[in-house]
Amino acid sequence: MRWLATAMALGLFLLPLCGHARSVRDCTFRHTVMMLDDGQGVFDGMMHGGMWLVLRNTGPRACSLASFGPLLFEDEHHRAIPVRWQQAVAMPDSVLRPGGQVRTALRWVSGNAFDPGYCIMPATLVLPLRKGALRQAFGRSLCAPSGMPPMLEQQPWQAGPERQ
Repeated sequence: MRWLATAMALGLFLLPLCGHARSVRDCTFRHTVMMLDDGQGVFDGMMHGGMWLVLRNTGPRACSLASFGPLLFEDEHHRAIPVRWQQAVAMPDSVLRPGGQVRTALRWVSGNAFDPGYCIMPATLVLPLRKGALRQAFGRSLCAPSGMPPMLEQQPWQAGPERQ
């Protein structure tokens, strides 16, 4: 029984040392790449569009995805464009290993199917980080009923296929 008390005391003594273990750093714009993939047209329909948004860790170490904010759109002057998210999905609180990828599907109305309606073409898709942002040219038509911002649907994030 004495050995159990000694083992517990040793474990409690070493516990603070374990807290100093190297923590996983946030993914940064320097070591993360954002790409858009049209899935070879799999998302396109008569009046609908969509694509995969893919994030890849290009850095030498694993990084945490927890630093990413919600997706935004900007015009050519870097002004925010309002959109409605039918389903906005938070970034998973997980770790992205070097070379690893995650992806989410984005879908929207791409043709003026509304009477009356309008369409806009955001210049950039933005993924904010704690220190910086990832930007990707967008240039696709988002349509909505007059007086309302365009609506997008975002699917849950998933581990992406390995880079080919």
